[in-house]
Formats: sequence, C-alpha cells, structure tokens
Amino acid sequence: MRRCVDGRGVWRHRWAGLLSALLILPAAAAGAEREPGTVPALDEAEAVRLSQAAVGRSIPDLMLLDRQGRPVRLAAYRGKPLLVSFIYTGCFQVCPTQTRALYEAVQGLERMLGARQFNVVSIGFNQPFDDPQAMRAFAAQHRIDAANWEFLSPPRDAVATLTQAFGFAFVATPAGFDHVLGVTVVDAQGRIHAQVYGDKLRADQLGKPLRDLLLDAPPPAESRFSDLVERVRILCTVYDPDTGAYRYDYKLIFEVIGGLLFFGSVAVYFLLEWRGRRRARRLSCTASKPSAGMA
Repeated sequence: MRRCVDGRGVWRHRWAGLLSALLILPAAAAGAEREPGTVPALDEAEAVRLSQAAVGRSIPDLMLLDRQGRPVRLAAYRGKPLLVSFIYTGCFQVCPTQTRALYEAVQGLERMLGARQFNVVSIGFNQPFDDPQAMRAFAAQHRIDAANWEFLSPPRDAVATLTQAFGFAFVATPAGFDHVLGVTVVDAQGRIHAQVYGDKLRADQLGKPLRDLLLDAPPPAESRFSDLVERVRILCTVYDPDTGAYRYDYKLIFEVIGGLLFFGSVAVYFLLEWRGRRRARRLSCTASKPSAGMA
C-alpha cells in the first residue's frame, strides 16, 4: 500500500484533501467513523481482503467517458482480457510511477503477446476532478500513447458501485488518498480473474494471468489455422528478467516443431500403410474372380 500525494504544496494538500473527503469519503470502503482529531488511514489487510474477495465477480456494465468525453460502456471491452488500474490525476508521486511502470510492462507484453490480444484502462476515481480533460492531460503528461489503452471517467454517483465491484478500497486524507496499488485482470467475459499488487509492476507479473486467459480461452466458432499458430506463439514465450519483456523460448519452439514432425511422420506412415493394404485387398479380390466366357 502506498499513499498518493499531491505535490503542489501543503495548503493545496489540505484543501484538496478536505474537499475530496467531503465529496467521496462516503464511497470509500474504509470510511468508518473515527474519533475527532484522528488522521484517516486505510486498513491495508482489509483492503487486500476486499480486493481478493472480488476475484470471480462480474464487473458492472456502467457507462463512463473516455478522454474525448465520449460515452463508453465497460461491456464494450468484453471479448478480450482487460487490465484495470484506478488512479487519481492530482497525484504527482505514486500514481504516475505506477502508471509508467504499467506502461513499460504493457510494452513488454505487447512485443510477444501482441497489442490486439488485450486492452488496458485507467479509471479516475476522484470525481468530479478526474474528468475527461484531466484524464487526457494525465495521459499526455506521462506519454501514454498505446492504442489499446484508454483513460476513463466514471459518473460521480457511480464511483462507489464501481470501486466496490472491483474490490478497490481508498480513503481520503488531508494529503490525498490512501489505497492499495495494483492492477485488476478481467477475463474476456467480464469477470475478475486476478489482482496484481505493486507500484512497480513487471511484465511477468501481468503476463502469467494474461497468458492463462489467452491459452485457456475456447477457440473461436470459426477456428482458423492462424488462431492455432497464435496460441502456439504465445505458448512459446518466456519472460526475460534481463530485458523486462517476453521473448521466444527457442528450446520450446524446437520441441514443438520436433513433436509436430514426429506425429506428422507417424500419420503419414499409417496413411501409406492403410492405402497399401487397401490396394492389396483390391488386387486380391480381382485375382480371385473366375474368367468370363469359358465353358
């Protein structure tokens, strides 16, 4: 768990924190009553428990706005795995660090898994401040330009429903927000598959649940040879800690090719054997027939 802090001055912290608390604190999962004068804090163990309890849950089909202010339904992301990160744009320390780390991890995943295999969304939970304009500025400032990544703003009255569905707990404090940093992995059917924690996410941390989802997914109704090749390609990738990205495991590729050649040669052998026996039976039947026209 890390604290997101707005770095623009103590007084701005205080006013932004107090205003945010008035606006959103009822939506926070840890918003229980406290003694006067105490500093609000997040119960980390409870926050992790809530996030783990969300695994297997279907996410709600809410209407959000993208960076251009266009409406986007969460159901529009079904059909592919989805990575979801909750941020707030007033954070100048932890949220940007996590977002940049996620961007680098996504780039590492795209090189092997392919950019069209999954989508990513960052959702601004500090409403009404995290509006489309603020989300657009945040993405531009941190140079997030991936084609499969969008920044979304939920309606203010939908923040509680959305964050609770994802198991995302946060607490407004005078300095900003306390919340557990991580990414939620959603499957192609819109169910939460896994929670990955940390502010410096690596490609392998997200790659394992993504690979599992991509390899376990049922084949398309009209399965093509290219779909089989794509699955074999994903299967033959391994994480390289030196580069922080996935690469081809050539040993595994040779094993797969060797296996395919072996089974192919066995299939050809049995086919030729079957054809040979069939021809032999046909010649045998022809030779055993009596000659026509003899008295």
